Amino acid sequence: MFMTMTLLPWYTGILLALAEFFGMHHIVTRVLLNKATYTDSVNQTPYFAGIICGSMIWVLFCWISRLVQFTQDHHVAHFVFALVVGLCAYNFFRAVTLDPGTCPKPASDEELKSIIEDLASEGRLNGQTFCIQCMARKPLRSKHCRVCDKCIARSDHHCPWVWNCVGVNNHRQFLLFVITLVLGICIFDYLTYEYFVSFTLSKIPSDISPSCPLPGDLCEITAHDPFLVAVSAWATLQLTWTFVLLASQLWQVARQMTTLEVSNLGRYGFMGGRGGASLTGQMGHRHGRAGGDNSLPGVDTEETNLVGADGNAASSGAVHRHSGLCAGCGSGFLMNLLGFDRFTKGKAVDGLTRAGKASNPFDLGIVGNCKDFWSAGRELGVEYETLYDVPLEGFSEAKARRLRDDVDDGVMRKAAGGRKGLFMGFGLGRAGGSSSRGGYEPVSQA
Repeated sequence: MFMTMTLLPWYTGILLALAEFFGMHHIVTRVLLNKATYTDSVNQTPYFAGIICGSMIWVLFCWISRLVQFTQDHHVAHFVFALVVGLCAYNFFRAVTLDPGTCPKPASDEELKSIIEDLASEGRLNGQTFCIQCMARKPLRSKHCRVCDKCIARSDHHCPWVWNCVGVNNHRQFLLFVITLVLGICIFDYLTYEYFVSFTLSKIPSDISPSCPLPGDLCEITAHDPFLVAVSAWATLQLTWTFVLLASQLWQVARQMTTLEVSNLGRYGFMGGRGGASLTGQMGHRHGRAGGDNSLPGVDTEETNLVGADGNAASSGAVHRHSGLCAGCGSGFLMNLLGFDRFTKGKAVDGLTRAGKASNPFDLGIVGNCKDFWSAGRELGVEYETLYDVPLEGFSEAKARRLRDDVDDGVMRKAAGGRKGLFMGFGLGRAGGSSSRGGYEPVSQA
């Protein structure tokens, strides 16, 4: 495509480049993948991840063959660009290959039966606590991905660009990939600008296409190196969605929320529960207090009832859908591809406006939330893959209590042990010790 636009005039090069793109897309989707439509289940394949890889290769080719040779005075920019591209490729590879955080399944039919009986006896057997597809208990903040066909702990979203779900185990790598991608594109555009500035561009009319629709300076640049212009324009185009994605991801990390939770606030209430219901009502918590006050601090408040008193409409069986002007023309697929559908479909817009008022039991403040994101739950003291309940006293108090209990147990063992065993100095005999994460153990973990 880029070579087509380089070799031919713009008015024929653009049309043939689009035809080549459609032809390649047709061969991949309808022939190789044997799909019924051009958009059917494409996000289940590495198609879009391949586009990212190909774009990186072309950008690197332009940088090595052109920018390095003719912009040698910008040593710092080249060093930073090389570092950023290396980090971008590495984190992209890790985001694709890492397990996003698969939730555990029962090891036997007996264990599954025990889980179902316990949830049913407590009145908690529902779609929020049990996954029918996986036949397993669902941890808090998890979601069953229909593409990956498994439940993902602290699920953010399924990203076709990395051919994987984004969950607790690869969310850091995904965010670093997006950050370095945005920085890399900005530095590449800067070096491309300096590349063209270093040349005295030809102003001879015969060297410039008389039908060029661009301003005079841009026509001179395009005539000088159309391949580099095409690659830089394609790379710059990616900033339209990557910048929005980066801003939303950073905001969500600071708020201790995921894309799934933000997009569901207006439709189902906090944490994906029923609209108008508190977390206790949604999840069927069995915590109780004297005097009949069963509210959880920071969880069951009026702020949690996001839909209001008439929230029954959110849980009614009737679903009313509007068919817009472009319904069925692929606009939904495009919004899904760019990641904007999570903020536009259903009542997701209402969820965005109410996100600032929603009570979040996981919120530790901006600094604490960032630490918990980077440590994958260590700041809160939880294992998201097996987190089934919110502690009555809150996560911070539960973690402090757990640490105090570990210290007390260590003192008691030291006093009762007398002397160390023969192999204690080599770190053996620690099977009964506490977890290295020192986190909060869920109350009703199966």
